[in-house]
Amino acid sequence: MMTEMDTDFKFVIQEFSKTMIGARYTYRELMSAERVPFKFQTIVQRLIIPYADENMMIGEHLMHISRDDANFRIFNELKTKIRAAVPKDNGEYALKDITVAEAADSPLPEGSVIQEISFSNLALMGFKL
Repeated sequence: MMTEMDTDFKFVIQEFSKTMIGARYTYRELMSAERVPFKFQTIVQRLIIPYADENMMIGEHLMHISRDDANFRIFNELKTKIRAAVPKDNGEYALKDITVAEAADSPLPEGSVIQEISFSNLALMGFKL
């Protein structure tokens, strides 16, 4: 039985200029998700999965991404942005939007939760397979 928590941060929203994807999707789930752009599914299948576990959640992967990661260049070329809830000293969380390059250069603090990623539709359209 699926609980509400199982679907938290599993969404796909396409706007004119960008696509937003919930960070709790695994790469395997993205391959069959209905609203994920076909070209992004192809990028995941051909270029990302060979270097990442297909059962890994996107947020988990990007939480620990480095410039040495084989997939860094792909996410960077797509102009991927990460939205994360970052813990504050008083126990509250603040939303923070960062690029993949910023995440690779300065990892998010312990206890942070990546909620979604977004990428440019123009960058996706121009991405060469």
